[in-house]
Amino acid sequence: MRTLNADPTAPVAQVAPAALADTRIALLFDDGSCLLGNGMRAVRAVSCLLEPQIGDRVLAGATADGLCHVLHILVRSDGETAHLSVPGAAGVALRQSHIALHAAESLHLGSAGEASLSAAGGTLSLNGRNLFVTAADSIVEQASHYVGKIGQYLLDVRALLRLHGNDALITAARDIKVDAERISMG
Repeated sequence: MRTLNADPTAPVAQVAPAALADTRIALLFDDGSCLLGNGMRAVRAVSCLLEPQIGDRVLAGATADGLCHVLHILVRSDGETAHLSVPGAAGVALRQSHIALHAAESLHLGSAGEASLSAAGGTLSLNGRNLFVTAADSIVEQASHYVGKIGQYLLDVRALLRLHGNDALITAARDIKVDAERISMG
């Protein structure tokens, strides 16, 4: 087996082939390493995105210098939640012209910090039977045009409700009612 050197003119060193083992995860440690069923301690290879769980059947590779890596998760018990991550990476980015996420029952996207969803050059669509929006402090909307078509619109404001425009039009097919302790117009 040959390895690549940073200097293409340097002689190529010979390296012993890696020993592969079909084994199971026996124990997981807090530092991200694991104890294998064959007694070796291993870390997950960067290309192994699926986080191992106790009992997983894995393919592990040990190099001549004694490093052992979990290369692949081969078999896992049904019903377990799979967690994907990249060992040693601060973040993960998916780059592709089309990406689809499909969940048969539910989809949850969450962040302990900031979150952003944008379609800078196109349309962003939110579709569902019900849409609930909750904000602890403020909801700010900004658009050139705002068009809505609603069966019934109920708005309950605790303090001040202010509607302002250069021109304002209120129309009703049947009845307009205004009720207050004091009504000021003009």
